[in-house]
Amino acid sequence: MGQHGRNHLNESFKYRWRSFRSKKGLSLGFDVLMVVAVFLVIHTWNTRGLPQGDAIPALPVNRLDLTSAPTTLPAGTAGVVYFFAPWCSYCRHSIGNLEQMVKEGDLAWARTVALDYSNMAEVRDFVRETGLTLPVLLGDLQTGRDWNIQAFPTYFVIDSNGKIDGRSVGYATWLGLRARVRMAQ
Repeated sequence: MGQHGRNHLNESFKYRWRSFRSKKGLSLGFDVLMVVAVFLVIHTWNTRGLPQGDAIPALPVNRLDLTSAPTTLPAGTAGVVYFFAPWCSYCRHSIGNLEQMVKEGDLAWARTVALDYSNMAEVRDFVRETGLTLPVLLGDLQTGRDWNIQAFPTYFVIDSNGKIDGRSVGYATWLGLRARVRMAQ
């Protein structure tokens, strides 16, 4: 194809694109579709390799308050297992959304698991600074490997049958978390 043919195709495409973009409803729908598609691709990439379905890896039994945590999750109700690192700024800002859901009764239970910390004082500082009142389980390298945690925060929605129904990485808005939990109930 010669230069003239390429220029003609280029101009034809530009004309059709401008015509399409001038239709506000179609243009907005296309933009929303593209944003959703990009979000889904990123979400799929971020959650690759995370456990899903029947097999729920073990949770740590040691808590920050030095008591033992139950080794089983509550049956019959949906909940969330939330992994955080004390140095993670996204964790600092989103863990309050989880706490709020439990306090308001929108979520029956939640387990918060600290990973990638140097010492318990670092985790205590995180708890104090965020005002977290949920029990904090102390995870270790094996916990991170069992759940395949690669980034923080990472959370899993556990359905009322005790199966992993949803998983996500990154900041969790109150609305997004609530929607995921509602779908699991």
